[in-house]
Amino acid sequence: MFIDMQPPLPQLPRIQAQTVGALRRQDSINTRLPGIPNLMSNELLGYSPAQLEAERIAAAMRIAFEITRRQQIIAAQNARARDQAYQRLAERRRAWWR
Repeated sequence: MFIDMQPPLPQLPRIQAQTVGALRRQDSINTRLPGIPNLMSNELLGYSPAQLEAERIAAAMRIAFEITRRQQIIAAQNARARDQAYQRLAERRRAWWR
């Protein structure tokens, strides 16, 4: 009297194990596709992005070191001029009370 009205269940995908051992063995079970040999981005682009970035950084560092070197030269000149001024001032004072 009762007719089975349930539709058939679709085939569910197999549930993968989530243990540490299963995850470790997953790489050995799933074979990966090999990489493309000798394919470099500089061959496709005609230039090396890493080399360009290294050249930009080197240029920026060269400019920064040059600025620092000039600042040190100016600071040394100012210090020398200040020392000479103090020395002249001290010599004048010494000459005054002699």
